[in-house]
Amino acid sequence: MEAQLRSALAACDRCKTYAELCSTFDKKAAPIIEHALQLPLIKAPRDHTTPDECSPDVAELRDALSIHLGAEDATPAEDDVWFFVFRAVSNLAERQQRKRSRDKDGTSLSALVTNAFVLLCSRTLPQLDQMQLRWRFLKQERAKVEASDAYVHSNAAERRKLQLNPSNVLSVFSEKAHKHYFTSVWMLCVEKAGEAALHVHLLHRLGSVVLPHLTNPLVLADYLTGCFSSGGIISILALQGLFLLMLDHGLEYPNYYEQLYSLLTADAFASRHRYELFRLLDLSMTSLRVPSYIAASVIKRVARVSLMAPAPTLYFTLPFLRKVLQVHPNCLALIHRSSREAVVPDDGEGGAEGGAEGAKAQAMRDTAALFDGEEPFDDSAKLSDSHALHSTLWELTALERHFMPVVPLMVSAFASAAEDKTPLRYEKSYARLFTAEVTRPLHEKHLPTVAYETPTTEDPTDILTL
Repeated sequence: MEAQLRSALAACDRCKTYAELCSTFDKKAAPIIEHALQLPLIKAPRDHTTPDECSPDVAELRDALSIHLGAEDATPAEDDVWFFVFRAVSNLAERQQRKRSRDKDGTSLSALVTNAFVLLCSRTLPQLDQMQLRWRFLKQERAKVEASDAYVHSNAAERRKLQLNPSNVLSVFSEKAHKHYFTSVWMLCVEKAGEAALHVHLLHRLGSVVLPHLTNPLVLADYLTGCFSSGGIISILALQGLFLLMLDHGLEYPNYYEQLYSLLTADAFASRHRYELFRLLDLSMTSLRVPSYIAASVIKRVARVSLMAPAPTLYFTLPFLRKVLQVHPNCLALIHRSSREAVVPDDGEGGAEGGAEGAKAQAMRDTAALFDGEEPFDDSAKLSDSHALHSTLWELTALERHFMPVVPLMVSAFASAAEDKTPLRYEKSYARLFTAEVTRPLHEKHLPTVAYETPTTEDPTDILTL
């Protein structure tokens, strides 16, 4: 298949105009790409298998397209070649959808969607001012079109129409045309992600590869909110895309912190996808606009889960807790509370109790119960009803007796008021900890015990036995 594509692109190299290039590519190269996209899958996609394993031939074709076919050295493939590839995939997807709608035979598109995902999973849009061209005559033809009287005297709407016209050379250099084909292909993958079992693999790339280059990223709002509400690994992976929609595109999602709070479980901290959760959790809690009762609830939940989570997660959770405490000073009472004085938040908690007076009365009751030996924090309650702000971080005292020597040192840092600007470490694991331990330089005063001598005593009662 790679040799056939190489021969087809060589035929395109002999073209002199954009119209001739389109005709030659559609006759020579497009059928090869369409044949690859319609190949049957070797195995069905699963969360624990990579899509490349399902379609190895398409993966080889993608790798071949990732370099300049025909060059002696492995230089990156040109952007105009990928433009025509996206156009071919988009046209095939539209034809298949129309055929399926017309025949109404229920033919599955999962193979086509999976193959398209494998082919385009690592490709983003090029920088138009730095496009790498295989067919250099396109730039010259573009200059002629832009210098023509028809183009010079056209208005903005007419120019946009020319840029979106696939028969016009301006489309190769148009951001709107690139985004049109890009959006067409990826929206098909999103619509058929459930049918093709691609949710996990798609969400992995949605925030970094797909979302920034769509025509209108907000079209993914329903898909991401549905994934975020589903729970489990899907929720964790959907978190980044939903956060980007809220941050950069003005999406309003009132239940965001409630859903984020529900993801803070021991299973999530033990998941191999926990790094995405940690990064977005850190970004979500750095804003000073986060109410203190939400910050306190997150602090208590993270501290509680840390007691049950794998030990490497403490390299993130403890510095994270200290950072959130420094950003939200109202929560410092969780580690410095020495009296029955209650902390009454002024950011919305306790409204159901009758306004500020009701909130103050409830806060005083919860704090008094704490000094009577009762834990006011309800781990199973909703975010707004957890009463975390009236509790205390007794979990830090428990972690002072952790088997890892570095954990008590990190806990002792909470006694310092100095701001910790050390970057958070997300990707610690048992393998990394073991490697760091066995490769660290040894000091003559702290040599590890590698041997021992049998006690020399005649009285066997002096020997302790376990």
